[in-house]
Amino acid sequence: MSQIHKVIILNQSFKIFDFTPFQLLLLVISVILSFIINANLPKDCKLLNLPGGLFVFVALVGLAMMLGKMSEFKPWIWWKNVILYRLKLEPVIFLPRPEEAPIYPDPTIIETKKKVDEYYVEA
Repeated sequence: MSQIHKVIILNQSFKIFDFTPFQLLLLVISVILSFIINANLPKDCKLLNLPGGLFVFVALVGLAMMLGKMSEFKPWIWWKNVILYRLKLEPVIFLPRPEEAPIYPDPTIIETKKKVDEYYVEA
């Protein structure tokens, strides 16, 4: 008779609604920030007869979700480097300083003469 055991996979992060705690925190901050921006927008700010705050809300929450999911594929440092190199804000050509080449063979090495193993028989 087979038994079923509950297994905890330790190399996967804890998720709630398919989001890690950091991603959920990012979403909560974006929602709060979008409500603050929406409250400070003038009431006559409209786009296609819809309130401008609605577009701000959708844009900020969508951006937060996109950034959160991007962090699952590659680490943040990788994304930062890709953006900086594509915008040409970081140097892409590195010119190393000239260095003296090592002298070979090194004059400080003193090779010893090889001793020949001599076998002898005592009488």
